[in-house]
Amino acid sequence: MRAPHAFLSFQYLYNIVLFTTPFMVFSAVLSGLYIFTLKVRRHISPGRLPRYPDPRKRNELYLTVGEVHNPRKPGPSETPRWLTIPERGLFTGIAIFGAVGSGKTSCCMYPFAEQTLAYKAADKEERIGGLILEVKGDFCRKVKGILDRHERGEDYIEISLDSEYRYNPLHNDLDAYALAFSIASLLNNLFGRGKEPFWQQAYTNLVKFIILLHKVAYNYVTLFDVYQCAISPTILEERIREAEEIVLGRHYVAIKPDVFGARTADLAGHGFVHDPKEDRYLAPATPQLRETLQNRGIGFESRSVLDPAQADADKLEQLEAVKRWFNDDWKRIEPKLRTSIVEGISVFLSLFDDNPKVKKVFCPKKECYDPAKNVNNIYGKPLPSFSWLIEKGKVCALNFPIGMNPGLAKALGVMMKLDFERAVLNRVPEIEAHPERYFRQVLFLCDEYQHFATVGENDPTGDEKFFSLSRQPKCIPIIATQSISSLKSALPGDSWRTLLQTFRTKIFLALSDDFSARTASELCGREDKLKVSYNLSESGHDARVSLLTGKAVSHKANITASKSYNTQSDYRFDMKTFTELRNAQSVTIAYDGLNPMPPMFCYLKPYFNDPNKSYFKQLAEGGL
Repeated sequence: MRAPHAFLSFQYLYNIVLFTTPFMVFSAVLSGLYIFTLKVRRHISPGRLPRYPDPRKRNELYLTVGEVHNPRKPGPSETPRWLTIPERGLFTGIAIFGAVGSGKTSCCMYPFAEQTLAYKAADKEERIGGLILEVKGDFCRKVKGILDRHERGEDYIEISLDSEYRYNPLHNDLDAYALAFSIASLLNNLFGRGKEPFWQQAYTNLVKFIILLHKVAYNYVTLFDVYQCAISPTILEERIREAEEIVLGRHYVAIKPDVFGARTADLAGHGFVHDPKEDRYLAPATPQLRETLQNRGIGFESRSVLDPAQADADKLEQLEAVKRWFNDDWKRIEPKLRTSIVEGISVFLSLFDDNPKVKKVFCPKKECYDPAKNVNNIYGKPLPSFSWLIEKGKVCALNFPIGMNPGLAKALGVMMKLDFERAVLNRVPEIEAHPERYFRQVLFLCDEYQHFATVGENDPTGDEKFFSLSRQPKCIPIIATQSISSLKSALPGDSWRTLLQTFRTKIFLALSDDFSARTASELCGREDKLKVSYNLSESGHDARVSLLTGKAVSHKANITASKSYNTQSDYRFDMKTFTELRNAQSVTIAYDGLNPMPPMFCYLKPYFNDPNKSYFKQLAEGGL
């Protein structure tokens, strides 16, 4: 009553504290919970993807690689999109790198094969053909299943030890030197290049003249023929004599008078004329006559009359070149050196002699390519040329698992690949000469590419030269390998760098070695990133030495905390990112044919899952 104003001030203060005290207590408690226990990140649900485009209904050719959420940060996004590569970008090549079990086959090779082979599958004039190479034996069956599913089963052609087709790598329109050079280059890729170039030159020279000899005499040669003549000087001399008779001579079949008299009815109508000088009945020795006499069991003799005037001028000059090489070059080489040259080439060519199935499929008889003699394909069905296969939209696959014979599998795959590449490059003049015509796209699909990779370096052949020119003939090269290291170990020197740069689109799945991860990180490039740095400092006043602890102590101290930002050039994706990618995750450097796209996280679509379901939903459901 004496101080009513003081009483009212305490009363109002009490009422105010009734609200402020609980507010401060609850604020402190909730702040502590938020800082130490309840700091929950925002959960983002992946947005709905646009509908996956059906490859059979696409009006234009393009490849859907996968879904993109946050390009630089792993995790879902509310606005995902598809990463697509248009047709002009496909012609610049796609390289897929992934360690064992990362999903490069199931998430890339199968879906990519499905999309390209299903494009315009109903149109025989525009659907895509190509070459399939693999080493495990199961990929070919998958490709056949894809073609059957899209009603293209008749386009599948498989080369294997059990198939009906016969493939002679030397039966084409190349000259002898080009064929010999390709075999010598293949030897270098199989067994390595020596420091001395003499050996490759000697291999090439030997194989060239043996091939030329057979082309002059028989218009046909196989790898077994080359091997047989290389290891046997006697057979080589006999073949030269036979070639001389064939090119220079007229050939007759001679039958003794007593045999002719006993088999007059069988021999009538074949043009036999009696020769008084030899007392024999002679007739021109045609292959049909020789076969008839052999089938009827009539004994005969061969006669040849040399007549240079009747010889083909070009073949005669080539035969003379072979004889000069044999007499003035090959025979003059010391026997030990000659043996070394033969051993160097026979280690490869003997692969086509010790296995009867391989010899039957890849060294077929000449009659196989003669429609009159190969009725009902009794000698096997000859594989058409790759030029014909490409223009007809056929899909040729080599099914020769590397577990059967690694050296032979690689040799066959490389020879078939070189034939295919040559046929593709030969399309360039046709495309330029006929711009009004439609030329279909061509697919080159190779799994475990490190087993078939070849580079030419100073040679005119090599994958790096083909891939750099494949855009104009409309070829779509797609290769997959386990790592950059496996590609490096399979190629000489730094040639892997030249080969790698020909693929403008690169898809990196999980990598398990440091060299591949470091190279991938460098390929993704650097950029300026904002870096945060923290600094804590402590200062004291009136410091003294404690008599108890012997350390400096102070009653007055200041603690300062500072936070600063600065830009630094750093890798877009570090090595850790590539080694910790999960299955079906990738970092992709894409190229659309005009502009390169920045590296980004891309989530791939395995062939056994629904492509319209988000990657993160599949991951949560255990579908990956």
